[in-house]
Amino acid sequence: MGLPRLKLFFQKTRLYIKKWWWIIVIVLALIVSLLIWAITRNGSYTATLLELIEIKRDSHDAEMETLAHTYNVEISEKNKRLEEHQRRLADLEEAHKAKGDELDRNKKAALKRLVDENYNDSERLSREIAKEFGLEHG
Repeated sequence: MGLPRLKLFFQKTRLYIKKWWWIIVIVLALIVSLLIWAITRNGSYTATLLELIEIKRDSHDAEMETLAHTYNVEISEKNKRLEEHQRRLADLEEAHKAKGDELDRNKKAALKRLVDENYNDSERLSREIAKEFGLEHG
C-alpha cells in the first residue's frame, strides 16, 4: 500500500468516524424528538432532525468527493513526473549512446533527482540536465 493510498485510507476513516458519531447523536435526538412529538403531536422536531441528517450526509459526501479529487490529482501529477523522467532518461541514453558510453546508476539517480526538483520549470530543468551531463543547452 503506497503512501497516497494510506493517506486516503486514514482520511476516509476519519470522515466515517465523524459521520457515525453524528449519526449516534442524531439517533438519540430523534428518539427524544419522537417522544416529544408523541406527547405534543407536533412533527416539527422530527422534521428538523431529518433535515439535519440530510445536511450532514450531504456534507460528508462533499468531503469524500473532495478527498477523492485530491487523491486523483496527486496520482496524476506523480504519473506525469514519472513519464517526464522516463522521457528524459530515454533522451539521455540516446545522447550518450551517440557518444559511445552508457548511463550508469549514479547518472540515472542524478537525472531522477533533477526531474523531481525542477519538474514545474522546464527551462531550468533543461539547463540543469545540460550542466550535469555535459550536453549542449539549446
